[in-house]
Amino acid sequence: MEITLIEKGANVNKENGDGDTPLLIACEHGDEFLGRSLIEKGANVNKENKNGDTPLIVACRKGYEDIVKMLIENGADINRKNADGETALTIADKT
Repeated sequence: MEITLIEKGANVNKENGDGDTPLLIACEHGDEFLGRSLIEKGANVNKENKNGDTPLIVACRKGYEDIVKMLIENGADINRKNADGETALTIADKT
């Protein structure tokens, strides 16, 4: 269903009440296929939610190495800090 919505032109950067985008949610759930589809349709790989978390930070926190690699290959900023001052690297070091 998600792919159909994307193909029909749904806003791939639309935020929910927490500022989460479809890409951030896909990364949080380990859905690399959906994440890749969203990126191909123009999803912002560096969009932060209300906590300052980016899709890369979320993927690092969850330990999804393939998604981390995909995000970096598509321009994710590895130095961006969230509201707690953490970067993807500092979070990856903790997991």
